[in-house]
Amino acid sequence: MDWLTSVSPVLIPIIALLIPIVGIIAGAVLKVQKLQLLHETIRALSANGQPIPQELLDKVVEKK
Repeated sequence: MDWLTSVSPVLIPIIALLIPIVGIIAGAVLKVQKLQLLHETIRALSANGQPIPQELLDKVVEKK
């Protein structure tokens, strides 16, 4: 338990800095996954010869 008291002054700021970084990375990953799903939907619609709704195209344009 003595090592915890000696390491905690260094460990607490490191953890405090890592939490927002992990949040930013997770948000970026989720955004990329959502955009990939949107592209896959558009690709599947065009492969089947179905019309692509304008709402889907608008989402692709606004995300870039």
